[in-house]
Amino acid sequence: MELNETFVPLALEDLVDTAREYKEQGYQLAQMMGVLKEDDTVWLYYTFIKGNEVINRRIEGIIKGETEVPSLTPLYIAIFVNENEAHDLFGVNIVGNLIDFEGAFYRFAEGVEAPMSIVSPEQLAAREKAAKIAKAKAAKAAKAAKEKAAKEAEAASATSAPAEELPQEQAEVPANASDATPSEASANTNEEGE
Repeated sequence: MELNETFVPLALEDLVDTAREYKEQGYQLAQMMGVLKEDDTVWLYYTFIKGNEVINRRIEGIIKGETEVPSLTPLYIAIFVNENEAHDLFGVNIVGNLIDFEGAFYRFAEGVEAPMSIVSPEQLAAREKAAKIAKAKAAKAAKAAKEKAAKEAEAASATSAPAEELPQEQAEVPANASDATPSEASANTNEEGE
């Protein structure tokens, strides 16, 4: 089946009414996705599908954290996933989401907010430098731990080796030599060790 796909701009204030009209006509809301633009605004695409007809509606100029975008979950409940994603990844202020994770849909490293953002070359260089430093520190710590473990293993084997050999040495000493000094014991033995 060949799809008949179109892209049509949509004013933010017309979003809910337009979505309601599509629903009444039997369209499914297949997806909503955000696209970060170079001016640091977000464009939202809503894709409605009915049969082979695919209509992509685009809202431009969403200002992160400021522009209020009404939720479509009262009409299409499954869109809660995409709306939470747009909030967490792009900083879009979705209002009225019936299943709102309140910024906890994704888990990010501490201090990271709306990770889908424009990163300046300076910020990227600083991040890469910090990552290299962290990697070098981890490698140094791993090497030190490996060397410490090797030294501990060597010390443990050196300590246990004489204890194992001790019974053999005692077995070689003649029974009557136990009371004699070492020089007397050697004087009391003949060439055959008796």
